[in-house]
Amino acid sequence: MLLAAIQFTNIVDFMIMMPMGKILQTTLQIGPAKYGLLVSSYGLSAGVTSLAGVFYLDRLDRKKALLTAYSGFIIGTMCSALLPNTSDPELNYYLFILTRVITGITGGLLGGLVLSIIGDVIPLERRGKAMATVTIAFSLAAIIGMPISLSLVDAFDNNWHVPFFAISMLSMLILMIALRHIPAMRQHLESGIKTKPLDTFKNVLTTPEQRNALLFTILLVAGQFTVISLMTPYYISNVHIQQTDIKYVYFVGGLATVFGGMQIGKLVDRYGRFRTFTVFALLSTIPILIVTHLGPTPFWVLLIVAAFFMVFISGRMIPANTISSAVVPPQYRAGFMSLNSAAMSLGSGSSAILAGMIVSQPNAEGPMTGYNYVGYLAVAATLVSLLLVRSLQPSSAN
Repeated sequence: MLLAAIQFTNIVDFMIMMPMGKILQTTLQIGPAKYGLLVSSYGLSAGVTSLAGVFYLDRLDRKKALLTAYSGFIIGTMCSALLPNTSDPELNYYLFILTRVITGITGGLLGGLVLSIIGDVIPLERRGKAMATVTIAFSLAAIIGMPISLSLVDAFDNNWHVPFFAISMLSMLILMIALRHIPAMRQHLESGIKTKPLDTFKNVLTTPEQRNALLFTILLVAGQFTVISLMTPYYISNVHIQQTDIKYVYFVGGLATVFGGMQIGKLVDRYGRFRTFTVFALLSTIPILIVTHLGPTPFWVLLIVAAFFMVFISGRMIPANTISSAVVPPQYRAGFMSLNSAAMSLGSGSSAILAGMIVSQPNAEGPMTGYNYVGYLAVAATLVSLLLVRSLQPSSAN
């Protein structure tokens, strides 16, 4: 639950950029392309540091590595909260990118460390439920984090700094609890196998399952963040939803995912991670296409669509994370999961940039165009991931 709490704050910090899309575009006087770069700045910097983590994480106590990275994440988030509003919108824009990069430098290590700890502690036959518990942090971010953050934005007259203050304060509390209650985790250091900085890369180059697992992750991330990164501005500009109603979209979608997430975890343990992934990956293409083709729509219809979108997107990530965690033995797991996290971060960052390049909005108050092509790209990436998944057989050490 502590791991889920750490993931919760990390995800809220990343996700809050998306429902504030219209506010940020207006305040910073930027279009979809620059907004895509702003959203991606966290992901790209996180990807770089996750890549660097490959060289040293397997030689550290998991607890020390996790809490050091989390402390840096808190500092970066506070930098976004304290960012001054100058009279120059362009300067504000680049300063905000800088603070997002600072946050990503350390926050990018958290995902890989959390997944590697689960892989170390939870046996494979029960790992689906454990992954579901941590993955529900995404849903809770939507149910609790997004509505509260957006309510704070509304209460403080569209001040986008306020959510970052709230995330920083909550993260400090979680850090204090984690310092006391997360035990030292050194089992991987006691295996008798001495890892070297380049071992993870060598293993990836020589092991088809690990190479394919990284490509698998990139495809899945591209199959969702291309859509998610511009979803809120599209809802406002094309579906004609009010900014103040966006929090209810995230609340309903997240609530549906919380109820569905644990059931999906049980399905993974009961019917197998490969079969469960296949079913939910195919089902996810339906709401992806619906979301990216919506026109003016009644609010209650959008809530239903959003619920199915989030349930099926998270439904495929739970078995996918279980599959990826099993392709590598424990003594190399943190390095590989950090590399996997780098692939995820770089994939999400580049997906946001790509979506911003595909979508255009000639008039700031008019509709966005090209979002349907983003949907086609996401579906194509999902279908290719289905071709790869059967090659991701577990390591014998799992």
